[in-house]
Amino acid sequence: MKKPIKTAMKIIAVNLLIGNVVAWNMGAAPIDFPAVAYSEQEQKLVSELKTAANDSPEDADVQTQLGALYSLHNELDDAANLLSLALDNQADDPVAQAWLGATRAKQSGAMFDPFMGLFKLYKLHSACAALDQAVAQAPDNFEIRMIRLATFAPTNVLNCSVETALQDGQWFEQFFAKQGKNAPLELKMQFNLAMSKAYANLDDQQQATLYINAFKQLAQGQTLTPSVKHELAEANKLIDAIASTINTKKAGEHS
Repeated sequence: MKKPIKTAMKIIAVNLLIGNVVAWNMGAAPIDFPAVAYSEQEQKLVSELKTAANDSPEDADVQTQLGALYSLHNELDDAANLLSLALDNQADDPVAQAWLGATRAKQSGAMFDPFMGLFKLYKLHSACAALDQAVAQAPDNFEIRMIRLATFAPTNVLNCSVETALQDGQWFEQFFAKQGKNAPLELKMQFNLAMSKAYANLDDQQQATLYINAFKQLAQGQTLTPSVKHELAEANKLIDAIASTINTKKAGEHS
């Protein structure tokens, strides 16, 4: 059969928000990463990739594409296994390394840590270091940049810095300026969602709202996948939470 092309994977990847809204803390309680529904197009691609992986068990590109889809939909164990296998077959692939780092970051949040969260933070630190290494290896790869941006934006713990996410945001601003009208719409939509979460993480309601409104403007007339709708709702919740906190503070000042 015809091998699924990497471009198809990128189109779908940038049409989803890789990172989840995560309330990282120092505790041991696991964070829930609920399963995300597959669109009809994604279901077809998963089927094609599974067939290709069975036909070519040493094809690192296919393993990376399938592992990335699993990671996006929070099938974390299956994703980590496939991405680790991809790196076994092609150790110098920064894309596989970035996806595995993002997956490991979510796994660290999902785990229960009996050591008051210390082991969880160690795992998170290692995962984010892998993302930094992937960007250093391929700094002009927009897929890798987006993986790190969307992973770091809602996190901001240890080396998973929201400041680094904002630096990636600046990189994308320059990228879009160079691309002009040729910049992929899906990529711009995901960028605005990720940036809205980064600024919400910094309690900057004005900037967070600016980016979420930019996303909504780009999304007019577009068919959004269930995953993107979910992420949009979560971003709006973050902004609403900031507004609620501000209102509570103002009420306390006038009481």
